[in-house]
Amino acid sequence: MFSLLAQYILFHKAEASSVAQRAVDAPSVANGLMESADAGAGRDPHRSAELRAAALASLSFAR
Repeated sequence: MFSLLAQYILFHKAEASSVAQRAVDAPSVANGLMESADAGAGRDPHRSAELRAAALASLSFAR
């Protein structure tokens, strides 16, 4: 009985860590917005500021 319980716990622990790792590895919306803001900062500073604000808003919405 203990072995079955231990296998169950280890399986769900491994599954939870793989889900968390996929969330870390996945590109986020905020990351894409910040990269776009950095890329266009010299050409259009106003648009870059808007993109940064959108990135911050998406982070606050996700949490």
